[in-house]
Amino acid sequence: MKLLRIIPLSCLFLFSFAIYLQAQPQGLPITLGQSFSIQSEILDEDRPYMVYLPEDYDHTGDPVAVMYLMDGSGHFLHTSGIVDFLIHQNRIPEMMIVAIPNTNDRTRDLTPPIELHEASRQRMPTAGGANKTLAFMKDELMPHIEANYNTNPFQMLVGHSFGGIFVVNCLLTQPELFDAYISISPSLWWDQQHLITKTELFLEENPDLKGYFYMTMGNERKEMLGSAMKMAAVLEMKAPDSFAWDFKIMEEETHGSIPHRSTYDGLEAIFKDWYSVRIGELYQEGGMEALKTYLAGVEEKMGYRKKLSESSLNRFGYQLMRNNQLGKALEIFQLNAQQYPSSFNVFDSMGEAYMKMGNQEQAISNYKKSLDLHPGNQNAVMMLQEMGETYDPTTTQIKLSTKKMKQYVGEYSAIRGMTLHISLEGGELMAWADPMITKQKLLAFPDNRFMLSEMNILLEFSYNDQEEVIGYVAQMGIGQTASGEKLK
Repeated sequence: MKLLRIIPLSCLFLFSFAIYLQAQPQGLPITLGQSFSIQSEILDEDRPYMVYLPEDYDHTGDPVAVMYLMDGSGHFLHTSGIVDFLIHQNRIPEMMIVAIPNTNDRTRDLTPPIELHEASRQRMPTAGGANKTLAFMKDELMPHIEANYNTNPFQMLVGHSFGGIFVVNCLLTQPELFDAYISISPSLWWDQQHLITKTELFLEENPDLKGYFYMTMGNERKEMLGSAMKMAAVLEMKAPDSFAWDFKIMEEETHGSIPHRSTYDGLEAIFKDWYSVRIGELYQEGGMEALKTYLAGVEEKMGYRKKLSESSLNRFGYQLMRNNQLGKALEIFQLNAQQYPSSFNVFDSMGEAYMKMGNQEQAISNYKKSLDLHPGNQNAVMMLQEMGETYDPTTTQIKLSTKKMKQYVGEYSAIRGMTLHISLEGGELMAWADPMITKQKLLAFPDNRFMLSEMNILLEFSYNDQEEVIGYVAQMGIGQTASGEKLK
């Protein structure tokens, strides 16, 4: 008689799971950020940190603001998604995130020293290391980030719960470090609400304090809500006009769910003056002077120069042209060119304004400038032809040596998880990114400009100190850019 072999259920499951895994399609990974570590002499330990960079980040381009995020492991994913979304909606400026994960002793790292409550000191003997953590950030981590990334002066700090009182303690002890703070459900009951008393004294002693403070509280126990309301009362009574603040009670949120909504709303509140500008209304009220005053005001508050949206200025300029206000339209296009001197589109628009004004010489000059920046701008070619100018952009194409072309060969990260491939075939550079970009020639032009032969996409490559290609920035339309890193 043939014996039956009994296979344990767990083995059947593992066998089935292995078949299931083999059947899954092998997709491309989507990278959210990178993790690093830094050896801290102040903390006498190796401290990890994580970095999110905006899609258009360019080490040699416009510098980005920096968010320092406490409880990094728990909040890096959803906070990066919020920042990425708001950047793409033009609600906040370009911003990177530096997330600081907790160690095994979160209480030690995030709580201020216990000065009043002896029972808490005995119950939590390691508590009170917030100032030491802050010293690590100020003297080691932040200089390291500034040395390795293209950052502007605007920096903000975000923390939740114990991280929320870490934020408050930072404001009171190192107010020069950050320009904005988001304190989410802060545990202000800590040490018999001593931080609230300190805040009152601090505000009295700093009548010229500047910055932004955004605080929230969910549907939480009385000691949490009560202490936050006391803090809000102190801010209402003592905060100078130069220090903007807001407090929101989010009754639909728990202590655990509140960070996501608080971060989204807090960023919009802090950057309201940055994104809510109505260019047309400002210009109609006070002309260019009103726009310049607005930009100067944002620069004073944020600590760095803001640029108006290229596409918004372009739309407004064309609106003025349609209303036959050609001089004003030209003024707007000129401002756009000042802000975005490497954009082919701004000079194309100026060329059209000059052409409508009857200034053919300036129209030709600006259309040619546009073509210098982007040889694939067919509109400029057609406009020049209408004015009797023959212009063949291929005449400016340059031939690279085989050795030089090999520097660009490889794979690069691209939008929507795609990969940009560049190969050398028959003495020609070829580029493609399935399924959106079919294989086509990559043409080289002066000043580090490359163009896909069949598409209106311009590439500019970036290099390291050894002149090795490390990435690119693609210009795809009005105010639309994308970037990628060389993968291999």
